[in-house]
Amino acid sequence: MIFTQEQIDIYLSKIKYKHKIELNGKTLEQLQISHLKNIPYENLDILNGVPIYLTPEALFKKLILSSRGGYCFELNGLYSNLLKSLGFDVTNLAGRFIDDDTSIQMRRHRILKVKTNDGIYICDVGVRSESPRIALKQVHGLIQNDGVSEYKFEEDDFYGHILWQKERGKSWKKVYGFTDEPQQDIDYIMPSFFCEKHPDSPFVNIRKISIFTDSVNINLVGDTLKFYENAKVTKRVDLQDENEIRETLDKYFGIRLNN
Repeated sequence: MIFTQEQIDIYLSKIKYKHKIELNGKTLEQLQISHLKNIPYENLDILNGVPIYLTPEALFKKLILSSRGGYCFELNGLYSNLLKSLGFDVTNLAGRFIDDDTSIQMRRHRILKVKTNDGIYICDVGVRSESPRIALKQVHGLIQNDGVSEYKFEEDDFYGHILWQKERGKSWKKVYGFTDEPQQDIDYIMPSFFCEKHPDSPFVNIRKISIFTDSVNINLVGDTLKFYENAKVTKRVDLQDENEIRETLDKYFGIRLNN
């Protein structure tokens, strides 16, 4: 779907983007951090039994007009349509998170590859934890810094490409792997449905919400609010009741529930 100019303006206003739009990496960097700071990651609809719809119309209504958030299939799905509407050449990809070297996860992450006037970039506004705050140029071995952590891509016989992260004072670790095979919107319906309904899904039993500032990842998991900065939790607050949770959703994540 290509958004109308009115929809583009509403979207850019929502993420408080005020820079010039040019088809280059600098614009992608500015768009990504603006997105991460203003549209939260969250799974509240899943917990409340509200069906997840991945159509561009449904995503625009939920995330932009209704001031909600979503998880990667929603966030990167919506963002993909914004980038296409701005004139970028976008390819949707599928990836696997890598928690360790002993198991291989299913493909349940949506990632965007974007061609610009100055290179090819990987864009991602759909990771809950500390992750790239800017678009990363897809060049193997190139170490890139988003102001908080360092990142690099490496080739892999199985995964295709692996994104590595090095937080301050820590060792390099694998984040996720992905291949270059283009995905269509319909390819995300099955993995999204797994995340939404399967008992083994990490989204069906506990609240998972996140948003970024320039240097902090604020996340609410269950009833615990954490502020993650400089590669460590700097503040932790255990919320006591539903009213405190609702106030926190509004204050830090801009989420106001109707019920």
